[in-house]
Amino acid sequence: MSSTNRTPGVWSGLLPNLMAGSLVTLVTLSYAISYAALIFSGPELQPHLTAGVHSALMAAWIVGLVVALGSSFHFAVAGPDSNATAILAVMAAGVAARLAQHSGQRASLAPTVLVMLAGSAVLGGLLVYVIGALRRGRLIRFLPYPVVGGFLAGTGYLIIIGAFKVLTGCALTLETILAPPEIPPVAWAVAAFVALCLLIIPRYVKHYLVMPVVLVAGVALFYVGLHFSGLGVETAREKSLLLQPLPPGNLAMPPLFARAQLDLVRWEALFPEWQNFLAMVIVVIITILLNATGLDLATQYDVDFDRELRVNGLAGIFSGVCGGITGYISISRSLLNFKAGACSRAAGIIMAALCLGATFLFTPAVAYFPRPVLAGVLLYLGLSMLREWIWDAFFKLPLIEYVLVAGMLLLIAGQGMISGVAFGLVVATAFFAYSYSQTSCIKHCFSSSTHFSNKERALEQTVLLREKGRAARALALQGYIFFGTSSAIVETCRALVEKEQARFLLLDFRLVQGLDASAVLSFNKLEQICTAHEARLLLSALSPEVQAVLEQTKFLSKRGVKVFADMDHGLEWVEDNLLYEVAQASCPPAVPAAAAPGLADAALGSMILAEVGLRRILSSQFTAQALDVLITYCETRKLEDGAALFQRGDPGDSLYFIERGEFSVLMRLDGGQTKRLRTFGPGTIVGEMGLYSKQPRSADVVACGSCRVRKLSAGQLAQLEREHPEVAIEFHTFVIRLMSSRLAAANEEIRGLL
Repeated sequence: MSSTNRTPGVWSGLLPNLMAGSLVTLVTLSYAISYAALIFSGPELQPHLTAGVHSALMAAWIVGLVVALGSSFHFAVAGPDSNATAILAVMAAGVAARLAQHSGQRASLAPTVLVMLAGSAVLGGLLVYVIGALRRGRLIRFLPYPVVGGFLAGTGYLIIIGAFKVLTGCALTLETILAPPEIPPVAWAVAAFVALCLLIIPRYVKHYLVMPVVLVAGVALFYVGLHFSGLGVETAREKSLLLQPLPPGNLAMPPLFARAQLDLVRWEALFPEWQNFLAMVIVVIITILLNATGLDLATQYDVDFDRELRVNGLAGIFSGVCGGITGYISISRSLLNFKAGACSRAAGIIMAALCLGATFLFTPAVAYFPRPVLAGVLLYLGLSMLREWIWDAFFKLPLIEYVLVAGMLLLIAGQGMISGVAFGLVVATAFFAYSYSQTSCIKHCFSSSTHFSNKERALEQTVLLREKGRAARALALQGYIFFGTSSAIVETCRALVEKEQARFLLLDFRLVQGLDASAVLSFNKLEQICTAHEARLLLSALSPEVQAVLEQTKFLSKRGVKVFADMDHGLEWVEDNLLYEVAQASCPPAVPAAAAPGLADAALGSMILAEVGLRRILSSQFTAQALDVLITYCETRKLEDGAALFQRGDPGDSLYFIERGEFSVLMRLDGGQTKRLRTFGPGTIVGEMGLYSKQPRSADVVACGSCRVRKLSAGQLAQLEREHPEVAIEFHTFVIRLMSSRLAAANEEIRGLL
C-alpha cells in the first residue's frame, strides 16, 4: 500500500510513537556525538569538541523536525549522517592545518571551523533545495553504479580513519599502526566490542532493539572496565576517554553568531575547501536520493524525490542558520522508527523534541558518554561500508566494475575524495563510451528491392524496382551518435558504396536521440566517399536538435546532401529516380529533354507513365481484346488538385483505375489535420477493398495535381461478369496479382525489419 493511500493523523497512536521516538532518539544522539567527535578529532580540534557536539545536536533536532514534518514518509527520521560528515571532517582538518601554521590564529580555529560547518549546511541546503525545485531528482538514475560504490567504499575508509582519531587522538598512519598510541586496554576492548557486535549480531538477529542494546552494553562494559582497572571517572576524562562537560545551551542565540565570534573567523582559510564542499553537496544529494529509494523499496511507500530534496534542503538551511551541521534523512534510523511501531509523524516530532532537550537542558549528561563507544560506532559504520562494497561486491559486480570500485577506494585513500570521485566518473564515462560504441547504431539496413515507399505503383514498376532496387540502400539509425559509433556507420556505408555499388544512400534519423559535433566529421567523410563514387547521400526525419547541429557545421549545405521529412518521402524520391533511369535507358525519346538528372526532384518515373494512356499501362496485364472490352465498361473522370475521389464513410460501390496523376490516401486526425497513409500512381487501382467487401470507405482519397481515372462500379462489374465472363476472369486475376504483390512486399519489409 502506498503512502498516498494511507495518511495517519499526526498524533494518532501516541504510545507507539512515543516508544519509537524515544528509541531513535538514543541512536540519533549516539550518531550525532560520534560525528562531532569525528569532525573535531586530532590534537588541534579536540579541545573544541564541546562546541562541535553542540553544533551536531542542533542539527539533530532541527533537521529531524523539518524532515519529520515535510517528508514523503510519515516515519522519516533525519539528522547528521556519516557520508557528509566524513567530508566535513576532511574540510575541518584542512582548515585546522592552515591555521596551525600561524600561532597567532589558534584562537580563530573554533569559530572558523564552526562557521565552515554552518555555512556548508546553508549553502549545501540551498543547492539541494534548488535541484528539488527544478524537479531534477530522478537524475540520480544517471550516476554510474560503480561510482556510487567506490564513493561509499571511500567514505567507509574515511570513517575508519576518523574512528581511530576519536579513540587515540592520532591520525591513522603506518607508524601509528606499528606503534599504537598508549591508551588503556579498556578503550580498545570497548571499541572493538561495540563494532563487532554491530557487525555480527544483526546478521543473525533481525530486531530493531539490537543497536540500542549494544550501545547500552558498550557503556556498561566501559564503566565496568574502569572499575576493575582502577581508573576513576576524572582519570578517564584526563586520558580523553570521556567527552568534556558541555554547559547547557543558550536558547536565545547560539554563541556562534555573537559578533565577537564572527570577528575571529579567518575567511581566507575557508576558500581552499571549495572542492571538498562541492563533493559534499554531491554526496548529500546522492545520499538523500539513495536513502529515499531504499525506504521506498523497503516499506512500499511512494516517494517524491523532488519533495525529499526540497524538504532536506530546507532542513539544511535552517540547521546552518542556527549553527548546526549538515543533516538529512537517514534510511537506517527511519527503518528503525518504522519497525518500532511509528504510525504517524509524531514519532519524528518526539525524537526532535528529545534531541532539543539534550541540546539545551540536560547537555552536561553527555560528558559521561564514553569516547570508545563512539569510536566503536564509527568503526562499525566504516567496516560495514567496506564489507558491502569491497567484500560483498566482489561476488556481485562484474570484474571491470569491481576494479573501478577498488581503484576509487585506493585513490581516495591516497589522494582524497575529489580525486577518487573524479577518477571514477572519468573511467565510468570511458567504459560507457566504449560499451556504447560496441552497440550498433544501425537498427535496420535494407534496399529498395525489398522495402518500398507508401506510393503504390504499377506492377511493371514494382518488378523493375525489385530488379534495380539493390542500387539504393536505406539505413535506419538509432540511439545517440558520437565519435565512437559514427565511424562504424561510415564503414558500413563505405562497404555499400564501394563493394556493392549502391548509388543512393538514405540515412533515417527518426530513432536518433542526438549527435555531437565529432559525429559530423564522420558524416563529412561519408559525403566525400559518396561524391567520389557518384552516389547520392540522403537524410530523413531529422529532429530539430540534430538538424541544428548539422546546420551549424554547414553539413546540410553540401551539394551532394539532400534532406527529406521522413523515410517514406526519401524512398519515394529514390524509386522515382530508379524508374527514371530505367525509362531513360529503354525509351529515351519518351523522356522530355528537360528531364535530366538535375531535375531528379520530380516524380520522373510517374511522369513518363503520365504521357501514355491506360491502354499502354495495362497492356502487359490483359489481352488486347479483354482490355478493349474492360475500358468500354469504365467511366472516365477527371479531377483537379485537391478534389476528393471519395471520402471516408462513402459507399464502397466502385474501384478506380488511375490513368494519369497521383492520389493520396488521407486519414483524418483530431484538430482538422490529416496524415498521408499511401499514394497511388498511374497503372494502379484504388477502392478495390470497398468494392469486394461492400464496406464503407475507411479513408479519404484526394487527387494530387491534375488526374484522370477510369471508374468501374459494382453494377458495371456485375454486367461484365454476365456478358464477358472471360474478361471478368482476367480482371479478377489482375486484382489478385496486384494484391498478392502488395502482400509479398509487406512480408519482405517485415522480414527485413526482424
